[in-house]
Amino acid sequence: MIIDTHVHVVSDDQQKYPRNGLIQRGSGDANAGQGLTTGAPGEWVQDMTGETLLSLNALAGIDKTVLVQAYSAYSYDNSYTADCAAKYPDRFASVCILDPTQSDAPNQLSYWVTQRGMRGLRLFTITETEGTWLDDPRTFPVWERAASLGIPICIMALFHQIPRIRTVLERFPNVTVALDHLAVPRLSAGPPYESVQPLFGLSRFPNLFLKFSSVSLYAARRGKSTPKEFFSRLNDRFGAKRLMWGSNFPATNDRSLKDQFDLARQELSFLPQEDQRWIFGETALTLWPMLR
Repeated sequence: MIIDTHVHVVSDDQQKYPRNGLIQRGSGDANAGQGLTTGAPGEWVQDMTGETLLSLNALAGIDKTVLVQAYSAYSYDNSYTADCAAKYPDRFASVCILDPTQSDAPNQLSYWVTQRGMRGLRLFTITETEGTWLDDPRTFPVWERAASLGIPICIMALFHQIPRIRTVLERFPNVTVALDHLAVPRLSAGPPYESVQPLFGLSRFPNLFLKFSSVSLYAARRGKSTPKEFFSRLNDRFGAKRLMWGSNFPATNDRSLKDQFDLARQELSFLPQEDQRWIFGETALTLWPMLR
């Protein structure tokens, strides 16, 4: 089974699902989110209905998808992502986004999970340069609620925020965590990837899974780096059972969904078939077993 763990859906009905993305531009870090989209943050937003995605999945040979709330389109209104997953529960699972610093955030999370059927939370830090709230005690009730609900937390953080990620991994070992885009490391210096050691060091946390995307593959092809050199090291450190692929479509839109999947399979074809089976499907089922 092939599972894409990172796709954003956007309705073509803007009356029912008005767009209100609040991405902040010029946040002070010129490298923040580098490579995450083909343009400025938010510029990727386009119609990508659940029905369109099903058609694209059929063409690409992708069986199921984890829908990640499109913050650039809808900010914290998870309605369309939730509705898509509810309409096609045998094909989609969904992940919500909320502001964890708000006092009612735990109850909001319970609503999206228990009332609307969403099966994960994404903490989206790149709206703030430092993401200081990631390990702020004000957000700990959200982590505690996620633990009680039995859902994973996906973290969209940048590489310099890895110390904050370590803090929450240490404090909440009972929460399954997926790190989106591998925290967007710079890989162009190539082997032995000394600058990437903070990421490799996270392998000591058994509750941490890594989600890589086309963004990660592109980074691994820059400069002296190659996907084989980088991903062989990543696989050695974490193991295939903690790695999973997600396209980031259509935020990454320089090639079709099928071509993104083909690229990922091509670049990881050096790995044993059993490892590829986990990376392109089985690992995702560890976090989202309802997709099985």
